[in-house]
Amino acid sequence: MTDTPVAHDVRGKSRPLRLTAAACALAVLTSCGVLPQPDRAASPAADASAPAPAEPDTPQPSQGTAPPAASTSPSYSDPHSDARRPLAGALATHADHGKRTVRADLVGLNRIGDHVAVQVRLTETGERSMYVWHHVEDRMASGRDKDDMASGLGIIDAAAGRLLMPSTTPDGGCACTVEDDFERPWLEPGKPRTFFALVPAPSGGATSATVYTPFAPPFVNVPISDEPPQPPPNQQIPDPATAQLTPLSYPVELPSASLDNSMETTTDDRRVRINLSSDVLFKVNKADLSAGARHMLERTAGQIDESDAAEVAIDGHADSTGTDAINQPLSERRADTVRKDLASLVTREGVTFRARGHGSAQPLYSNADADGRRKNRRVTVSFDRPGTLPAPSPSSTPSPVESGRPGGSSSTNVKGQPFTVEVDPIRVIGEGIGLMVFRTTNNGIKETWLHDLSDRPTALPGRGGIGGATNVDVVDPRGETLHGAAVVYGRQGSRLYCLCTPTKYKSDHLAQETKEHWAVISLPRDPSSVRVRVAEFPPLADVPVI
Repeated sequence: MTDTPVAHDVRGKSRPLRLTAAACALAVLTSCGVLPQPDRAASPAADASAPAPAEPDTPQPSQGTAPPAASTSPSYSDPHSDARRPLAGALATHADHGKRTVRADLVGLNRIGDHVAVQVRLTETGERSMYVWHHVEDRMASGRDKDDMASGLGIIDAAAGRLLMPSTTPDGGCACTVEDDFERPWLEPGKPRTFFALVPAPSGGATSATVYTPFAPPFVNVPISDEPPQPPPNQQIPDPATAQLTPLSYPVELPSASLDNSMETTTDDRRVRINLSSDVLFKVNKADLSAGARHMLERTAGQIDESDAAEVAIDGHADSTGTDAINQPLSERRADTVRKDLASLVTREGVTFRARGHGSAQPLYSNADADGRRKNRRVTVSFDRPGTLPAPSPSSTPSPVESGRPGGSSSTNVKGQPFTVEVDPIRVIGEGIGLMVFRTTNNGIKETWLHDLSDRPTALPGRGGIGGATNVDVVDPRGETLHGAAVVYGRQGSRLYCLCTPTKYKSDHLAQETKEHWAVISLPRDPSSVRVRVAEFPPLADVPVI
């Protein structure tokens, strides 16, 4: 056996040398692990890495209509794509309206066995070159060289509650475009480049998928073609049947909270965790249920009834005040009280309940301030995530909703400058997940930063410091539950990342400048409209959900 040849780039890194198309022409027979390169002369799509063609004289599709799909893919129309200047063969197009002027064209979504080949074409529409890997790397990755790979292309699998990312190769690399595929790691103005990623197929034999990229809003519910993919020029897409790929995905966490601060709910790919406020459930230092506890427990029992969980865990917790001699037995008694009441309210057969107390040993928030201590005084009810997320239980005493402005736009002042926010109809991705796209405009005369766009609402469960456009939320039509931006855990769960616009280039606004933002958010069940809040702008009422 000979040593694997390696190539070195200008930074002194080494990696296995990529095989040429000729060397892998018999990929399946030789177990090379690469799909054969098709005859590109017969391809209906243009060479995506060649210079962009001149704009045709024929009329262009109006804004809000996706360009025609390639003949090998099902037709698809994205009403929220920016298709004013579509490129040939694009399934859908998004424009980046931030400091970077990059257009993203989704040009391929093809099933290959148990994987899906995602292909995205980027075009720099400005006048300056851009280091391309900043737009396509996986910000959540660790353990593989993310700086020179298109490792950030993925699929949001709403049914499984996971973000599916490019599979890992046996050498720890990425089944995707890498820097060796290009002579220069730059995106030149007007010269598109196409990137691919081989991603695990979404669960349940789905025939469509929502494509995630770090640099543009997701392409929502695009049909998956069963035709073989046409690899980008001078690249080979691995054959998952022979390439020995390891799937990679991250859990998606959906946060929500009641407006009266009595309940916090976090749903991820495995569990539903409902934190019930002990301050509402019980009187101080008591384990007897208060009058206000009934509504909370009825809502919780309704979610258990609509799940298929066989066991429900009930865990009592205290803050750091007092001593363990008091906190431990009190947390145990409170957990057992909730267990007994839920057991009488749940109507589904075959459910067992387990209660434990932990005292102050498992805080979720800092005990250094009153709000953190309040949230740490809780009883947590958790059970397996249902196959289909349950609808919120009907409310007999809904909390009042702050009245918002009637749909569309809202205005405020930021450091003396007038700002406006406009929100598009929210698109449903599936299973309690939606896509919010909105634009902020500085109508003033001075450059101003919209700093609070990245401040995650303190009313929602979870840790702060996530970054991105996280300071957004929606309220269900009944006015009871607040839903926020979805986040994912990186490897080993060490960090959280927002499925949203990075705010590095989006917070600063020149005078009269408009910037587009997006966020994947938690949604109430089957709403026709919601109230939307963005940062410190006044809320918008009756924003459609489509």
